[in-house]
Amino acid sequence: MVDTLILCKDGTINSYLSSLVIAMNTRKNGDEVSIVFMQEGLAALIDKSFRFSPGLEKYSSDIKKNAAQMGVSSDPFDLIKKAKSVGVSLYACQAWRKLLSGKPPKFDVPEGLEKLELSELVEEIGEAKKVITL
Repeated sequence: MVDTLILCKDGTINSYLSSLVIAMNTRKNGDEVSIVFMQEGLAALIDKSFRFSPGLEKYSSDIKKNAAQMGVSSDPFDLIKKAKSVGVSLYACQAWRKLLSGKPPKFDVPEGLEKLELSELVEEIGEAKKVITL
């Protein structure tokens, strides 16, 4: 059973930063944590197309510079590798893969993620101590 389940549904760099950095720190504190990428959060990983949310776009260069000074990458795939290395479980929602590309899905699961079927996601949501969306 996972302590914290994070649903990453936005395909923005700021959403990946928040989701993955919080997950890594939660894991370092000893909790089991998983992230499920769905909706735009999954589509951007499939397309390898990343942006900041409109309200943060004008701060993008500062965010990237300041994140680097804090020792945090702003590259989603680098964040995924680092999260995986500290034991964060990372999943691609299969239902959203099918919605985005048909059945069977024509896109591979993004690098660093494992498949999670809808029935498994529902079970994880029911068993997790905390479910958050960032």
